[in-house]
Amino acid sequence: MPSLLARLMLVVWCLCASPGWAANGVPGDAIVLDDRVPSLQVHTPIQTWIDEGSHATIGLVAGGAVKFTAADALSPFPLNKFDTLWIKLRVVRTASSPSPWTLNLPLPFLDAVSLYQVNAAGLWTVQRAGDTLAHTDWHQQGLYPDFDLLLQGSAPQDIYLQVRNFKPVGIPIRLATAQQRESQRQFELLGLGLMLGALLSLAGLSVLRYLEHSNAVDGWASLFGLLIAATIGQITGVLNAFVWRSMPELANLASGVMPVVAVGCSLLFIRSVFPLFVHYRRFDRFVYSVGWGTVASVLVFAFVDRFIGDRVCGTFMLFATAVGLIATFLSWRGGSQVARWLMLALMPQFLGLMYMVGEAMGAVPLLWELRYLTSLGVAITVPMMLYALSQVTHDRKELVVRANHLPTQDALTGLLTAEVFQTHLNEAVQRAIDHREPLALVMVRVVNHNQIREAFSDTTGEQCLLRAVVKIQRILRDVDPAGRVGTAQFALLMEGVSTRKALTERMVKLIASGLIPLPGLVPEVTLQFQAACVLLHENPVPAERVLDDLRGLLGGMSPHTRRPIRFLEALPTEASALQSQAEPA
Repeated sequence: MPSLLARLMLVVWCLCASPGWAANGVPGDAIVLDDRVPSLQVHTPIQTWIDEGSHATIGLVAGGAVKFTAADALSPFPLNKFDTLWIKLRVVRTASSPSPWTLNLPLPFLDAVSLYQVNAAGLWTVQRAGDTLAHTDWHQQGLYPDFDLLLQGSAPQDIYLQVRNFKPVGIPIRLATAQQRESQRQFELLGLGLMLGALLSLAGLSVLRYLEHSNAVDGWASLFGLLIAATIGQITGVLNAFVWRSMPELANLASGVMPVVAVGCSLLFIRSVFPLFVHYRRFDRFVYSVGWGTVASVLVFAFVDRFIGDRVCGTFMLFATAVGLIATFLSWRGGSQVARWLMLALMPQFLGLMYMVGEAMGAVPLLWELRYLTSLGVAITVPMMLYALSQVTHDRKELVVRANHLPTQDALTGLLTAEVFQTHLNEAVQRAIDHREPLALVMVRVVNHNQIREAFSDTTGEQCLLRAVVKIQRILRDVDPAGRVGTAQFALLMEGVSTRKALTERMVKLIASGLIPLPGLVPEVTLQFQAACVLLHENPVPAERVLDDLRGLLGGMSPHTRRPIRFLEALPTEASALQSQAEPA
């Protein structure tokens, strides 16, 4: 809204000042610079000329020996490694605007750009930038070409841009006051810093997961996160400015190689996250081939011209992204919830790549902001894929844990088997004897389990047992062992329970919870619990016999008893034979 208001003010000001311009002879094609509109992009036609063979000098171009023609700045110019594009701009600064101005081209991949201006002494000066130049040779070191305008008074003056690039490209030209430009730089660096910092943090998280679980997939995930961060840094000019600032040949090559490698690795990572081989074995092999083929396609730069290599790699990138979309869609159909969100991240990448391929072929005008939006889409895929990887790792870990517990856990309820529970009981009794610790043992029976099976079905009976286990676990601590010792019988071992009152309170809660009707069953079904208890620190029944004693106590209880909680009493002490013989005397 502020930008719209500023533009409206500029239009009103232009209408009011137009008589003065006419009196001063301001050309109609001049770009007016006014401090009240501190930032603008050139959308009017610009004067251009293609120098075939790149032989012209600034003296020849500015001397009127060449014929400029009007063209849209964002339309692709037919450049190659042999030709040079010259752009002529006429700018005029209003008398009420003393601020210094700058000019920038937000394309980090441009090979070379030079800005020619006349200084106060009437001599031509030049400022240079581009990824084929070392950053130490740039006029203003930054993410992309950035120049200062030498404006003298309010008279119109001509400036010339000399642009070289290995492939056709449109030229977005932005002008801004020095103060506004500095704010733009800070905002851009802040946004890129946050994005790259988040990606590096995710890569570090994968390293920690690898160190904790020793899973090779986590190690590859960390490398993938680093690769995506490096690729975004290359696309946006961060690596050129800060990493290989003194190696322009490597920086120039990396702009074409790194995005292709990143797309290929993304496809391979998608394949490793989603198990396509389960239902689509042939397509899984095809994805594998396309991923490695995309990575290997960068070798074409070693054998052909860079323009042809860029076309070949661009085709591989587009095809690999399409295959990745198909693979994600198939995973989504297979029930993966993560694939749905990954589709939302991959679709903008695919559309952005399609548009950029159209730009390279001259079919659509340049949209320079699209490269940054596509970079954001690429960055979003990293947390999506790492989340998918964490889900897969979690599921696999659960399977491993369940597989390891199969010999020790009951298949239906997940409680300990009778043999394993007996081992825990033996150890707990020994600890209670050695350290005089309180120890309680309870055997719980679902009295009406057979009636439920007969009235409903075996399936309903199993569901009732599962509900019974849930209710039993609510009265236990996490460290208290529990095992299934019969069809509808469960043994509970409670350490630290020292009195009958405390144990009875827990059993009352269990019995009361069983009287709550089970949801979904008509007529209403309740679970009738009975409990046989013993405090082993008071009644030290041997561990190898105590379960049978409790089972016998339960067997002697009527299904309709009014005392569903009973304690195993100690056997009375019998008199010795010597004492019996002495009594008659």
